[in-house]
Amino acid sequence: MSTLSVIARREMGLALRNRSILISAFIFAIWFPVMSALGIAAGAGDDATILAGGIAAITLSLGVFMGYLFCADAFLREKRDGSIETLLCAPVSLQRLWEGKAAGVAVPAYLMTLVSAAVTAAAVSTLTGIPVATDPLLLLHLAVVVPVWILAAAGLIGAAQLALGMRENQILGFVFIFGFFFLIFALQGVVPGLSVTTEGIFAAAGLALLALARFIAGKVTKERIVRTIP
Repeated sequence: MSTLSVIARREMGLALRNRSILISAFIFAIWFPVMSALGIAAGAGDDATILAGGIAAITLSLGVFMGYLFCADAFLREKRDGSIETLLCAPVSLQRLWEGKAAGVAVPAYLMTLVSAAVTAAAVSTLTGIPVATDPLLLLHLAVVVPVWILAAAGLIGAAQLALGMRENQILGFVFIFGFFFLIFALQGVVPGLSVTTEGIFAAAGLALLALARFIAGKVTKERIVRTIP
């Protein structure tokens, strides 16, 4: 078993045993889409393409938030209790540690996002009578674009949390999450609707953010992390 999979499995196990995070994620996964479904159904009417686009937009935003929610505990937990010093002494590179932790938190975040997408699609279909869950572009969006953005959000926020102190992280977390939301809305304004072109642009943007996260993580040093431990 590779080092990456060992770290990722550890983080997944910790995330799935954290009841407070799971309860918060479950509440957002159910409450947020139900409230959003009313607006989507009212604004789109009987247009299946607009309905699918609305679900895609809500799902992507929620996916990024889920990535932030699960990531907030994974990267700061070791700093708060001091156990990160032990992890830094392990025979594994800091970048591989970051990769494993980001992948580990992205999996439960993605699963919760899929639950939310299913609830949203079911609510919209019930309100409009249109089966939007089978839309090919929406399925492509959920299978490709959403996981890339979740991983990018978890990786970017995680890299920053490793590099910065506790006080800076309290501010930066909100800056990052609102920055992601702003970017999503800006891209939707440039390429509105759900299309192959839209999905390609969002996939490319997500990969660019993931590359940026990997670049930032590669610049973080163990000495830098130790200096930020409270």
